[in-house]
Amino acid sequence: MSVEIALILTHTAVLLITFIVALRQIYTKKSAINLVFFAFAVASALFSDFYWITYDIMRPGTRMPFAANEIGEWAMFLLVGEALIAKNKYIVSKACIICTISFAAANTALWIAWTGEWIQDIFTGMTLGYFLYRLSVCINDSGAFPAWEWKLLCIACPLLIGAQTATFFVPEAMLRSFDLFGYMILMTIGLILIIRAIIILKGCNDPAVVVSSVFTAFAWSVITMYMSSGGFYIVAMLSTMICFPMMFISLKKEAEMS
Repeated sequence: MSVEIALILTHTAVLLITFIVALRQIYTKKSAINLVFFAFAVASALFSDFYWITYDIMRPGTRMPFAANEIGEWAMFLLVGEALIAKNKYIVSKACIICTISFAAANTALWIAWTGEWIQDIFTGMTLGYFLYRLSVCINDSGAFPAWEWKLLCIACPLLIGAQTATFFVPEAMLRSFDLFGYMILMTIGLILIIRAIIILKGCNDPAVVVSSVFTAFAWSVITMYMSSGGFYIVAMLSTMICFPMMFISLKKEAEMS
């Protein structure tokens, strides 16, 4: 069994367990509607994994075309976005809206440049952008991130996009350096956000802050996964696996404390 197959099977197992536990919470205990949205998001991700596994068994080594797994990912992004609850449901500063849309658009442009798959990359960018927008509203509403952490992200995101864009234009001798610089940003921020989310999940009594922190770690893990390959992709996928149970726990805590 290849590492990639083992990884996707483990990912599927984590999703399945999270989905079953979420359903049990919904049917047996007090649950808010956002936990229902989350359960549907996990189900969408599960269907995407099942399709991927089936396709790999039927056509091993063949590039997957535009298919049902993409639709599953779009549904997941829309549903995790809806799982986020904020007092000001759609209100955030103009600067935050511009930055969120710009970052999502820049990611989409890079995906298209790497794969040439315009339609699916544009739809993925739109749905991921919606999730990032809802997340930015939730973070802004809860005050989950102090000013210095916002500034760190405002510096890291343009640097990341710049480094990844530069790989298309720099001489081949410099290509590896820019690539590694991009990975350094992705992995460093990702590690910080995961550790931060775990600490806040264990010690913070403000459910809005907990949800915002955990979902931010998930969002960055997804972005890292879409921008990575090889060992870095494996690390990013492991990060998303960690985030799914954490997201459930954070939403459960929010439901119990509301």
